[in-house]
Amino acid sequence: MFNLLVDASSYDGIDKIFIILQSLYDLVPIALFFLGSLILLKALYNKMVKGAYVLLSGGIIMVLSAGLLKALHKFLIGALEIDYTILDKQFTPTQSIGFLLIFLGLIGMFTKYNKNYTKVRSSIIPLLLIPSFLVITEYDSSLPFIIMMVIGATGILSMLIYISCRLKNTKAIIAFSIAIIAMLGMGYLSSGSTFSRAWIQISVNIIYQGMFFLGALFLKNSGLGEENSLYRE
Repeated sequence: MFNLLVDASSYDGIDKIFIILQSLYDLVPIALFFLGSLILLKALYNKMVKGAYVLLSGGIIMVLSAGLLKALHKFLIGALEIDYTILDKQFTPTQSIGFLLIFLGLIGMFTKYNKNYTKVRSSIIPLLLIPSFLVITEYDSSLPFIIMMVIGATGILSMLIYISCRLKNTKAIIAFSIAIIAMLGMGYLSSGSTFSRAWIQISVNIIYQGMFFLGALFLKNSGLGEENSLYRE
């Protein structure tokens, strides 16, 4: 079983300060993803059947939960000298599943089933969202989750580029294309990750999520939220 609590008193005072600062720095890309996601959730609210919208919103909440819990893990180490390892272990499976659900929701929006869509008329609490801890199981390899993450994250940005092409928004196409490059850079940096290297990884993630946010904003300004914006001749 995963070790739920480890003594982190071996870190010295300077280390703890930097750990706390890194946990706060981790909140920047999370905030950018949150803002970009809010724009998309609002813009796509009148374009998706409930099933697709549940996939989209549930996936977004899972990705946000994964990031917030990982940042909390670092903060607790630095501030309280305790290491709840489960907060770190949940990150890969929770985020991977979340990205995949978002991708499937965006695909569902363009299926034949969704063409004569039924509007989402009420706030939906995603039934597919299981508390992050429940997706944690003892696994021998993280490879399946990494594959899901790559497929999901690349698929999301590809679908957003496709939407940008339909709206003929060049700025959004460029923003999401840069986001793909930054995402690939994060994949490279995550191999052999160290605490000092994590600062660079977070900085690249800020570029990634910043471009995601800008792209979503550009789509909003192009009228993505209008009733039939994706189905115009």
